Amino acid sequence: MVEDSTNPFARGPHSPPRLLPPWPGQLQRSQPINRIDPEAVRLAHLSDVHVTTRPCRWRPEDWLNKRLVAWINLRFLGRGFRFRRAEEVLLALRADLSQRSFDRLVFSGDATALGFEEETARAAHLLGVGSIPGLAVPGNHDYCTHSAMRLGHFERYFAPWQVGERIGDEIYPFAQRVGHVWLVAVNSATANRYPWDARGAVGADQLERLRLLLDQLPEGDTGPRILVTHYPVRLASGKPEPPVRSLRDLDDLIGVAQQGGVGLWLHGHRHDPFFHPISDFTPFPVICAGSTTQTGLWSYHDYTITGSHLTALQRVYDPAQDVFQNGESFEVDLPCPRSQLVS
Repeated sequence: MVEDSTNPFARGPHSPPRLLPPWPGQLQRSQPINRIDPEAVRLAHLSDVHVTTRPCRWRPEDWLNKRLVAWINLRFLGRGFRFRRAEEVLLALRADLSQRSFDRLVFSGDATALGFEEETARAAHLLGVGSIPGLAVPGNHDYCTHSAMRLGHFERYFAPWQVGERIGDEIYPFAQRVGHVWLVAVNSATANRYPWDARGAVGADQLERLRLLLDQLPEGDTGPRILVTHYPVRLASGKPEPPVRSLRDLDDLIGVAQQGGVGLWLHGHRHDPFFHPISDFTPFPVICAGSTTQTGLWSYHDYTITGSHLTALQRVYDPAQDVFQNGESFEVDLPCPRSQLVS
């Protein structure tokens, strides 16, 4: 495995970028935000913040691709109104994170509204990328257009949160060790041509690298392996995602994850937070962070992992007091590699 490769990210017109040079002053993976309990791992899971800003540089092709329709939705059809307080919420989030002893912030995609570089830079700044330790994967809005994906705006501005163990010089997948836990980041976002197409895909090549990466993680580590990606396994109701919003190779990803000992799937994409235990459609628990910044749904998850036991607490934004407060909680035992691996 290669860590922190400095290979350039020149790629073909329809592929995500390769690994960028290391970000100046990037944090070590072992550094916690505010360590208190050495026996437990503390994670903050947030997603779908959909930051926008002005001005953003439009390209001529943007008037003929998916970005124009996304802008109409943002400007005239209500999305902008639902996320009008995103920056205010993220400032309150930063204050909350600084007081809660987290080891790692886990971000499962959709930093931006329209995938502009200016939005990506603003979102990274508001989230504290480069100043607190984290892990991040892109969402479909971050790859709103093929040029946004090809130019690697997300990978450049979120580079400090993409340090980790990986196979070769491709960015995805990668893994970070946090205490006894492995976080495994998978990119399930793709750029799509048609406005109604919000599907994702991992792709055969990344699936093979994921299989190799999971296989090469230290055999003696028996703590949980947690997969982080943007797309869900199922809706909150347990029904499959509509075809136009689904992950094309979902079954293949579940299969590789199960074989590699993954014990938990963390995701975003859907803006309502929910939890699925092990069931007929998933061999491991699945947690959706929901949207951290959408009005009325604004929240994130606080996880404490002791051994293989996870305690989850929803932290909900209170606009009247401009703070996050405790919401619902649940607990679950996570499958670990020793009991999960399939021969």
